[in-house]
Amino acid sequence: MSDEFEEMEQIPWAALAAASGSRRNRYLGVAALLVLLVVAMGWMVTRDGSATAIPRATPTENPTPATTEMPAAIAPPPTVAIYSEADLMLIDAADEERLAAMQAEWLVRDLLTVDGDPLVEERIDALLPGIERPDTPVYVEWVGAYSVESVEPGRYRVEVAYRTLNGTEEGYVRQPAGAYSVEVAIDVGGSASLVASPESISLPDLAGFAG
Repeated sequence: MSDEFEEMEQIPWAALAAASGSRRNRYLGVAALLVLLVVAMGWMVTRDGSATAIPRATPTENPTPATTEMPAAIAPPPTVAIYSEADLMLIDAADEERLAAMQAEWLVRDLLTVDGDPLVEERIDALLPGIERPDTPVYVEWVGAYSVESVEPGRYRVEVAYRTLNGTEEGYVRQPAGAYSVEVAIDVGGSASLVASPESISLPDLAGFAG
């Protein structure tokens, strides 16, 4: 034999065959794995192409929902109304009546008083300009409101009784009691204003004791 033939006889045919079989087995394994993956994907996809729902696990006694719904929004509390300063200073009807009675009594006292006091003169001239007053001294013995009638909201008619001591040449003489009707307006801030000139009215009589 020639040297070339001898070298060919030295080739490890058995090893080559084993290596070739090993590669073939690996190819077959990869192909089988691909087939299994395709089959598994086919089970996961429906005919129309949508994913098939995966079976859920058996619910426990107290299952936890997969999603938590947000609670409905709570409406904010109504806006508190903002009041004006005048509204905050509102006084109730009872306070208005007392204030109207006080102002009416004060007016009647100053109206009937004639003692030369410039403050009284100036006040009456400002409230009742042009009113005539006696030249002789007059002192007011007492005044008292005995009726307060609400004419309309914030406006009151007050009836005030009084008695005066008039100066004469013989001295001061007590006069019969009399009465005035005075209309006074009270605003929300508590300020009072005279609505009209005081009107002289008859004083209610007090009946005698019948016992």
